Amino acid sequence: MLPNFGQMPPIPSKLTNNIGDPNYWPALVAELMKWIPQVPTETPPKKDNLADRVAQRKPKVYNGSYDPVVLDKWIRGMEKIFTMVEVPEKKKVNIGTYYLTDEVDIWCNTIKDKLIGPKFTWNKFLRELTEKF
Repeated sequence: MLPNFGQMPPIPSKLTNNIGDPNYWPALVAELMKWIPQVPTETPPKKDNLADRVAQRKPKVYNGSYDPVVLDKWIRGMEKIFTMVEVPEKKKVNIGTYYLTDEVDIWCNTIKDKLIGPKFTWNKFLRELTEKF
């Protein structure tokens, strides 16, 4: 809360009569500092963001390679991260598709209408993905 600058705090009488005193200004500043609201010295904790916690694990990106071993490695890597970070089922498709690039990203955009809604789960997405790639 900011002070009302229309009303200045009262200056103690011991300070009003001693302007020539070398300690006047430091004493006046000290008295006025009492009226300034204290600012917390600790920064509030950053809000926990699920996507940031996934990103901190540095997931691999899948580019649509038709090599089933590459796809399987990407899927296993994402699932390990999802387990460690405790990603809820309803967030897995959105977060997982963020780590798709090139051809698979284009494919994903063409079927995005299927990806929307609670009935389209991570497992259904993986079935579609493995059928195509």
